[in-house]
Amino acid sequence: MDESESVAGQPFSPAAAAQPVQRLPFSQLAIWGFVVSCVSLFVFGFIGVLGAALSGRGFRAAAQGRARGKGLAIAGMIIGAAGFVFWAVVFIASQFK
Repeated sequence: MDESESVAGQPFSPAAAAQPVQRLPFSQLAIWGFVVSCVSLFVFGFIGVLGAALSGRGFRAAAQGRARGKGLAIAGMIIGAAGFVFWAVVFIASQFK
């Protein structure tokens, strides 16, 4: 293989190699879902459902390749669900005292 050819058989161009690769933007829904989920742990547990839902929408955008942030969205869904479940258990337990 000649040095002037790339792996795909296309000619190598130093100008093309110098151009920065455009990264996808971070999913705003994943970010907001994670933030709302974290806030639900400390303030209002019932908004964990909202955080999990926002994170789910952000995950869908990341899975379809429209944005980055798949891991952050997964973390937001887990934290939001855990915050809601913890709040629900505490609320139900306080009703039986």
